[in-house]
Amino acid sequence: MSIPTPTPRARRVAEIFDFSTGRGLEIGPLHMPLVPRSTADVSYLDLYDRERLYETNKINPHITHETIPDIDYPMWDGTRMRTLEEAAKEGAPFDWALASHVVEHVPDLIGWLGQVEAVVAPEGALVLVVPDRRYTFDAHRPPTTMGQILHAHDTGDVVPSVRAVFDHHRFAVNADPKRLHHRGPSEAETCVHDLGYTKDQVERARRGEYVDCHVWTYTDRSFPEIIAELRRLGLTGWSVEKILPVPDNDIEFYVVLRRGLSPDLPETPGLPDWVEHGLELRDEVARLRDVVADQRRRLESQRKQLAGQRSEIDDLRGSKRWKLATALAAPLDRWRDRRSGD
Repeated sequence: MSIPTPTPRARRVAEIFDFSTGRGLEIGPLHMPLVPRSTADVSYLDLYDRERLYETNKINPHITHETIPDIDYPMWDGTRMRTLEEAAKEGAPFDWALASHVVEHVPDLIGWLGQVEAVVAPEGALVLVVPDRRYTFDAHRPPTTMGQILHAHDTGDVVPSVRAVFDHHRFAVNADPKRLHHRGPSEAETCVHDLGYTKDQVERARRGEYVDCHVWTYTDRSFPEIIAELRRLGLTGWSVEKILPVPDNDIEFYVVLRRGLSPDLPETPGLPDWVEHGLELRDEVARLRDVVADQRRRLESQRKQLAGQRSEIDDLRGSKRWKLATALAAPLDRWRDRRSGD
């Protein structure tokens, strides 16, 4: 069997973890598994089996029946949607798990992390590929708070909340990652959905339907702090072992979480990244104000110099030397006029 050419994302995720060791579980591969069976001892878990995944994604021209792998552990058992832990327990424990663009969708982050932890070996790893809200269609959305994460867990959310569905659809924008990297968010990004469509999705959520969306928004600085705070609260056994920040002009970061890792965490969390960004902007505004003030001082100095030069010219015009120079120049000017007339 030929080994498929790895995608840029697959190459990058391979930089931070060796998937060829141990038994692994890729969560939500759909039609683009990052770890092919030809390169590792890997099983696949997704919402449905291969046939139903194809049927539910027929509208997507990029998804074909051939590109979807056989799903070892479908969460849908024919009558209900099982939890990840229920679906994968027959193959557990796995030495590692991998999930690309999944952790932002889960309705209950704490519960989902706990389910993955339950099927991974005591010192196993969870590798995540995560979109950074600053460079995606989430660029206009506010950051996720710990209060929101705790509330979703306490209420036992199994579908995205009304809050999440509204925020996702109302604030989704057409994003240019390169421009966002270099200039930040502005009115240049236009809304993806109108208010009517957003209201329709919110009504579906109110009826208890599963409306897929980005429930959570992360950055490569906020996500490690979220995991650290959950660790401080005793709500997860995962810790951040390694992280690859978002490259220039890209949209995602890469994280390795590890069970059994006990880092020495400070008692209180650090300053949130959005606050630090605000402070950076404040410092930049102060710097620009200093630049403007300096330019104004230089302009005022130049104005004074110009006024002095004008005064010298006026004095010169009133002097005998100026009158003599004017008298001597008059015949020359008349001669030039005659020559031009010829």
